[in-house]
Amino acid sequence: MKLPLVFLALGILLSGCIIFDKKSEAVTFYQLSHPVAAARPPASGRTVFIPRAVVPSALRRPNIVLLDDTGWVRIEDAHRWIAPLDRTIPETVARHLTAATGFATALQVPAEEHLVLLLTLEKMEVFAPASASRTLFTLPGMANPDTAVLVVSYRLEKSDGTLVAAKTYTQSRPLKGRTPSEFVQAQSANLADFATELAQGLRSAPPSP
Repeated sequence: MKLPLVFLALGILLSGCIIFDKKSEAVTFYQLSHPVAAARPPASGRTVFIPRAVVPSALRRPNIVLLDDTGWVRIEDAHRWIAPLDRTIPETVARHLTAATGFATALQVPAEEHLVLLLTLEKMEVFAPASASRTLFTLPGMANPDTAVLVVSYRLEKSDGTLVAAKTYTQSRPLKGRTPSEFVQAQSANLADFATELAQGLRSAPPSP
């Protein structure tokens, strides 16, 4: 009599695992868009080291978090970053900078002389403009007033710690809808614009001693 009960219990456990696996297959992963890495190393002798970025605690999770300035928050369980943002943002900026300037970039401390780029993600959220008709939802046919806002602070140093430049950059663009795919697409474009401006400053930065 005990043997059938054992098989029944195993069947329940296995069926639970199958359900879990099916749910995990439904998860969609996203990454910030960036230029394809060059097949050959950059020709420039300058190297920029970009360590992990500082990220707000609310965004320090694998899930894509949609939040706005009104306090509205939605954590997307089925939509996740392919890697933590503190790694993804430096990697994305590094590829943009190499493509724009020809400078070598490194995510680990290089042995040669180098510049250091410290990144702090201040905001990566949705902004809904204040108005009498301000709402979290839009009806069919209505224009979505939301924008995707990115605020990044950076500090550029020589390898000996000497400050070269520091600035806080803000960029926003219209958001077609409050969906993970639209949010990632808009923030990818914001980050690309940030890297373009940063590249201009890097070109004029003095070489590290």
